[in-house]
Amino acid sequence: MPRFDLFTSIHKALRAEIYETGTTLQTADFADEQGALEAVVALGPALGHLRHHHDLEEEHVFPRVKPLEEELIDDLQLEHDQVERLLGVAAIAAEETASADAAARVGAGVELNRRYNELIALFLEHLAHEEATLLPATWKHFDDAQLIAIQRVIITAQQPEDLMQSLQWMFKGLNRLELVDLLSAAKATMPPPALDAVRQMGAATMAPAAWSVVREQAGL
Repeated sequence: MPRFDLFTSIHKALRAEIYETGTTLQTADFADEQGALEAVVALGPALGHLRHHHDLEEEHVFPRVKPLEEELIDDLQLEHDQVERLLGVAAIAAEETASADAAARVGAGVELNRRYNELIALFLEHLAHEEATLLPATWKHFDDAQLIAIQRVIITAQQPEDLMQSLQWMFKGLNRLELVDLLSAAKATMPPPALDAVRQMGAATMAPAAWSVVREQAGL
C-alpha cells in the first residue's frame, strides 16, 4: 500500500504554477506598457507561493526531521537560503521592470526573464532533492498517522485563501488518480460550503470532460 506523501502533490502544484508563470513571462510584450505590467503582476503570486511553501516546511517539517536527519536538513536549509536570495533578486527585477520607461522596458523584461529562470532552475532542483531524500526520510522515521498529523498542522496554519490557491494549482498539476485520492479524502473532512467551493474551482479550472470523471470517481 502506498505511503502517505507530504510532498509530491504540493510540489506538482508548484511546478504547474512555475511553468505557467514562465510561459507568461517569456511571451510577454515588454515593449507594451500594459503587457509588461500584466507580466509583472502575474509573477507576484508565484514568488509569494514559493516563499510560503518554504516557510511552511521550515516551521512544520524541518524541526520534526532534523533531530533524526540533521545533516540532510542542514543541506536543505542551505538550499532554502539560496532560493530566498534568488527570490529577492527576481522581485527586484520585477520592480525595475514595472518602473522602467519605454526605452528601458524591453531590456528590463529580458533581465527579469533571466532572473526568473535562474530562480526556477534552482527551485526545481531543490524540489527534486527533497523528493529523493526528505520524502524517504519521513517514511523511515514516521508512520502514516504521524505524517497525516503533520499535514493537518500545516493545513491549519494556512489561511483559507492560501489553501484554495494551492488546490487551484493541484487541479492543473495533478493527474486523475491523484486528484481522485485528494478529493476523496477532502470529502470526508471538509464542510459542505468548502466542498461547494472545491466543486466550483474544479469546474472552472479543468476541462469539462476531465472534471466530470474526477468528480464522479471522487464522489463529489
